[in-house]
Amino acid sequence: MGASQAPLPLALIGNDVSQLAILSLEALRLLLHALSYCGSLISQLLNQMWFGFVQQQAGRKCRSYRAHEPPRAPPRQLLQMIGSYLEPADVAAARLVCKDWNVNLSAQVKAVQLPAHLWQYTVSGQLVLLYRLLDVFRHLQDVRLMLLSNKPCDSWSVSRAMDTFRAHMPTLHKMELVSIMQPAHWRAILCSMQCLSPQLTSLSFENICWPPPETLHVITQFTALQQLVIRSPHFSRLEEPHLAAIGQLTQLQELSLHFRTVDGSISAPLSLNPLSTLVRLTQLDVNYLGLLDLASAVQFCSPKALASLRSLVNLSVSLVPFPCLSSLQQLQELINLNLNQPQPLTATQCSTLAACQQLRSLSLGSIQWADIPKLAPMCQLHHLSLQLWQPARGSLPSATAGQQLLQLRGLANLRSFKLKGQCEVTAEWLGVLASSWSGLAALDLCCVLPNGTQGVEQFAGLRSLKMQPYKWDGKCLVV
Repeated sequence: MGASQAPLPLALIGNDVSQLAILSLEALRLLLHALSYCGSLISQLLNQMWFGFVQQQAGRKCRSYRAHEPPRAPPRQLLQMIGSYLEPADVAAARLVCKDWNVNLSAQVKAVQLPAHLWQYTVSGQLVLLYRLLDVFRHLQDVRLMLLSNKPCDSWSVSRAMDTFRAHMPTLHKMELVSIMQPAHWRAILCSMQCLSPQLTSLSFENICWPPPETLHVITQFTALQQLVIRSPHFSRLEEPHLAAIGQLTQLQELSLHFRTVDGSISAPLSLNPLSTLVRLTQLDVNYLGLLDLASAVQFCSPKALASLRSLVNLSVSLVPFPCLSSLQQLQELINLNLNQPQPLTATQCSTLAACQQLRSLSLGSIQWADIPKLAPMCQLHHLSLQLWQPARGSLPSATAGQQLLQLRGLANLRSFKLKGQCEVTAEWLGVLASSWSGLAALDLCCVLPNGTQGVEQFAGLRSLKMQPYKWDGKCLVV
């Protein structure tokens, strides 16, 4: 029996660090050669597959592949079609295979996030690096810029980057700016963006503090803007000048406002009426992110203000008081409505909603179980989502609440139904609903299920099913 090999002394290992580093570099070099060889094999395999496809479509017998007679390379359209199914990192790796792939697949990169050293602050060789990036990706449409709070924001560097975008990116039409907090940063960025106002159609501000009022005149100069997204989860006040500046963008078609604090109070709420000038809006999303007790500090104060938005197709209002539901009947183009109120809907409001016969999708985040039958006249609905109002203390009569669902049997056009709340849904009631909702394809239940999944099998056309038990402990929801 041979003697076991003794372990290497620690001193010897310490002395051979340089040799180990050389071996690691050599292994890395061999790995890169192997990856390049695999890329060449993939390219040859695609060439052969394309050659066979062309010969088969022409009705001729495929000839054997010979090295001295290479098949025709796949056309540019095929390579770009393949690239459209790849992730950006995979596209970057595939572009290293050969020159043709490098040229053709670069057109697949439509969006890019620029590092801060290319636009926020000045570094050596910044302009050369930016030119090199834009020379490779010549079809960029979406640029994302994330501001680093631990780095300065140089107005000259930002202005030079924006001028470069205007001169070398004619396809650019969407820009996303993230984490702008300081007023000085707002001034530097907004003033530099004025050169892009004729070509930008979509502008998004994510995770920001609201800009100072004196800089808002720059936003009104974006006359080609059709989509505006502003999300401010911080303690930064939404003020009347902000709404007035947005109201001047009369060409807007999509608007999304998410805010946490407002310059208003319960006795003197901030009015959203300045948005009534956006008569071309097809999609409006207003979401309050602050304390529920202060939700009444902002609201649509006039029914006529909302009724003027006659082009609305999608409307989403979350935790913003909506006292003027009667104006929804005048929005004849409205199809999708998502309504989540800080207080439960009243019986009158539910009856008003039932009169909106133009709706095809309805999502209610706070409805009392006794008002469910008032939605029965909405036979035109294709999608319905209900979340029952739960009082702060106590429990609902779950059996009585679930029985109210039987009043919705007349919604024969439903394609999807979602229910969340403390109500009991038995297998017998599911069978009754299945006989009426023959076209239902998606069912989502988060409620009390005494019979488990029994009765679900009667929905013959079901394609999506999600069931969760609901438990209320008097303080929080546990799913």
